[in-house]
Parts: sequence; C-alpha cells; structure tokens
Amino acid sequence: MMTTSNSTRLLPLYMYSQISQLHHFKTMDSSVISPTLLLSFLISASLLISLSDSLVCTSQKFKANKVFSNCTDLPYLKSFLHFTYNSTNSSLSIGFISPPAKPEGWVAWAINPTGTGMIGSQALIAFQSNGSLIVNTYNVSMFPQQSKLSFDVWDLSTESDGKNFAIFATVKVPEGATTVNQVWQVGPSVSKGVPDKHEMGEANKKSVGVLKLIAGGGAAAPAPAPTAVPAPAHGPSSDKKSGVCRIGKSNLLSVLGLLVSLFWFI
Repeated sequence: MMTTSNSTRLLPLYMYSQISQLHHFKTMDSSVISPTLLLSFLISASLLISLSDSLVCTSQKFKANKVFSNCTDLPYLKSFLHFTYNSTNSSLSIGFISPPAKPEGWVAWAINPTGTGMIGSQALIAFQSNGSLIVNTYNVSMFPQQSKLSFDVWDLSTESDGKNFAIFATVKVPEGATTVNQVWQVGPSVSKGVPDKHEMGEANKKSVGVLKLIAGGGAAAPAPAPTAVPAPAHGPSSDKKSGVCRIGKSNLLSVLGLLVSLFWFI
C-alpha cells in the first residue's frame, strides 16, 4: 500500500561518488572532461534533491484503487492523509494511512468540531476483530465510546498491507467550511472490542492539526498544543517527522557548489 523513496539516504553517497570522479578526472585532462562531468554532476544532484523534497504520500496506492485529489504527509506517527473535498454537497472523502503501535493495536482519524484537541473529537477507529480489519465510529470524551458521530458519515471501509491500516470514509462538513480540526492517533491494543489507551509520547500529544479543504489544502497546519488527556480515542508512537527529509534546495545547491570547488582545487 505504501512505497517510500530512498533518494534521501542515497544522496550523500552519490555526492561523494560523483565528486570523487571529478577529482580523479581533473588529474587527467581537466580542460576537456571537467565541464561535462561537472554539468552531469550538478544535473544528477538536482534531480535527487527534487526527489528528496517530494511528498511520500504521492507514491502511495490503495488496493481498492481509490483516488483522492490531495494528500499530505502528517508530521507525526508515520501517518498520511489522502482527501477530496466536494463543495457541492459539503463532504470530505478521506483515506487515512498509519501503522498501529503494535500489530494487535489500532489507528484512528478524527474531526473535532468543537476544539483542536482530542476531547470532543468524532473518531473513526480501525483494528483487527476476529481476524478481520474493521472500522467503527466513536465519540471521544475522556475515553472513546462507540456511537454515532455528530455529523453524517458514509462509505466506511478499511484495508491493510500487513503493516499499515487504512481507513476510508466520507464525512459531512459544515457548509462553506474552509478548514477542519483533525486528530489522528495510534494505539497498542484492543480489549473486548474497545481500543486501549495510547501512549503519551511527544508525537502522540502533537498529532493534531488544521486541515485546509480548498485550494492548496494539502498542508496540515499545526493546531495549538492540546492538553494531555488520561485516555484517548487514538494511539502511540514517537517519531518526530514522517515522510522524506526535506532539505532546502538553495542551501543544498550551495553546499554542492562548495564541495565541487574544494575538490577541484585540491
């Protein structure tokens, strides 16, 4: 269900390899070889920089062949959101991807219509039940309680690639809305059909944001830091940033230029 580019990991090794070639050929015939080799190096490096700056979510495909207009690499819990906003009927279709904290755990995505944190959020929570992946709706107060949501939801479904859970749904949003407060979470276990408490690591506490629905709405702006709650409607992990590492193109090109100059005049 998900493929991740290795360009970020390969870039330093590639840079070293190419610069070494420049230094080697300089000693042979710099007047002929150096311009061509230097140009080749810079073009190749630029392509790798472009790849490393791309979103991971754009390479993800669903088994159900679902397609969405936008996607965003959420900043915590190795999670991703694909979505399409339909202004004609004020609906938001989503495809949420995340690995549970443990294989027997759960993943959740929610909208909070009254605040920016977990308390009050209307959640979709997926977990394994009797060997099948299911998704239920929950109203999150202090603990997740299975119930109808405060807004309409339809086309609920799930899928898994063995490592990640995906939740699909279409929800009704207020007419004319341009943003929604989203919350996502992961948990380690489920007891008697009820999601257990998630961890309280930094990533778990920060897994909230404001989702822009229109024009360039792929970005998930951070919401104000929520207050910690004793039990949630979602789950754990504590990686600080998901997706591909982003390095400023201008800064990296400056570094490349400096490295080329240093090797050239050694």
